[in-house]
Amino acid sequence: MLNSFVKWLPYLAILLVYIAGANLDIMEVDAAQYASISWEMLKSGEFLEVLDRNEDYLDKPPLLFWLSAFSMKLFGFGNWQYKLPSILFSVLGIFSTYKLGERLYSSKIGHHAAMIFGGTLAMIMINNDIKTDTILVSSIVFSIWTLVSFIQTQQWKFLIGAALGITAAMLTKGPIGLMMPALAIGAHVLLKRNFQVLLNWKWLVLILMIAVLLVPMMFGLHRQHGPNGLKFYFWTQSFGRITGENAWRNNTTPLYFTHVFLWSFLPWTLLGIAALFSELRNLKEGLRKPDSEFYLIGGVVMVWIGLSFSKFKLPHYIFVVYPLISILAAKYAHHLKGHSTWAWIQLVLSSLAALFLAVLLYYAFSGGGLWLPIVLVICVVLAFILFFNLYRASQVILPSFILSIGIGLGLNMHFYPQLLPYQANAFVGKWIVDNEIPEENFVGFSTGGRALDFYAKRIIPWMEDAESTLAIIKPGVIVYANESRYHDLLKYGAVPKREIVLQNFEVQNLTIQFLNPKTREAALRKNYLLFY
Repeated sequence: MLNSFVKWLPYLAILLVYIAGANLDIMEVDAAQYASISWEMLKSGEFLEVLDRNEDYLDKPPLLFWLSAFSMKLFGFGNWQYKLPSILFSVLGIFSTYKLGERLYSSKIGHHAAMIFGGTLAMIMINNDIKTDTILVSSIVFSIWTLVSFIQTQQWKFLIGAALGITAAMLTKGPIGLMMPALAIGAHVLLKRNFQVLLNWKWLVLILMIAVLLVPMMFGLHRQHGPNGLKFYFWTQSFGRITGENAWRNNTTPLYFTHVFLWSFLPWTLLGIAALFSELRNLKEGLRKPDSEFYLIGGVVMVWIGLSFSKFKLPHYIFVVYPLISILAAKYAHHLKGHSTWAWIQLVLSSLAALFLAVLLYYAFSGGGLWLPIVLVICVVLAFILFFNLYRASQVILPSFILSIGIGLGLNMHFYPQLLPYQANAFVGKWIVDNEIPEENFVGFSTGGRALDFYAKRIIPWMEDAESTLAIIKPGVIVYANESRYHDLLKYGAVPKREIVLQNFEVQNLTIQFLNPKTREAALRKNYLLFY
């Protein structure tokens, strides 16, 4: 009984970190937009057509909106209700990472891989700032686990599981939900020259099941957008970012995801890099071994290269390969000798990261108190104690895992609670509800956002210019404006009876100027509630 509890304790700790961030305000821009779409879907009762502020929406498939709307229908409106389905999918992803590592190597490697994956900074972030990728990452590793299990056992339950996982991934972010599992399996088949695997007639059943499960979404896409909706979903949204057909693009280099990996895989970055280089270095030797596998390194390399050619990249895109890298990192750790150089480096760098965060928490947001910075220091001490009392893989994994939990709690219980109140849009949305402001009495003058709509539980009218805003100003009307728009109204003589000044900062774009309390005031921008 005690051994079972000790085994599950790391997963309870990971879940505690995620839960600590569940009721934090939803972060702009993307997560707030998706929450607003989910709420709008629930209010309209229209689940096959996706709308954003009463306009057709085509950018993302609907699974996140379906699940979050259903969660809010069951449990009511709120932050954790929107985030709950994604957090539950993360639990599935951690479990799938464990099962895939167990199937390919051993239960111990699977256990350590799940701890690494669940404790990465990437997973802590995307279980707070909920986007589509939280569901995507977990659906893909679940798909790869069930596909590998089916290949090895030929059991129908794994084939059905693979169909559900791939469908969930495709309903979350499009064809990459199919392509990544296919690339992982295909790389292994190609390198092992085991082409007989592909001749199994049951693959046709898998394709058929996926096609049937996608029918509701495809019906809704065609009804709402016609053939262009299907083309966008199956081609333009994903492959169009490589060919240039998709209009979205930013100034990123092919090495962009390398930079992202360095910080987002913390505290396991160096262990992950060492594991990847080890796998690539031993690739030729592995080809001669009958029991070797290439699902993991094939999936990582092929997907990494494909995403790197995209003309539009964001950090969370690469997170899909992190479960696979976590398994490779756990495998590598199990081949290290006790008190190895890598173990020392992992411990020192993880400890420095935790101590840096402890200092940052207290310096940047001293209003959060000292207890979480102290917890982080205690985690560092505990990590060193464990380091000298453990052996081999546990010596590498457990001390850094404790530090990752401390870092996660520090972020979700100190940093973000002090940071997110600077989102003026979220504050105003709640203020509208609390003060029962009638719909006809509130308007945004080129100021607002999806967080405003979500927390106000309605679509706030948006005025583009001063003339149209002036036309609706009358006694009792409240105008929400930034500083520039406020001065525009003053130029026209529209002086409010009173005003509320709000400090606003785009929290998704953190700067040193904002984090430094001495210069924070200069980083803030003013928004206004203007009462007429």
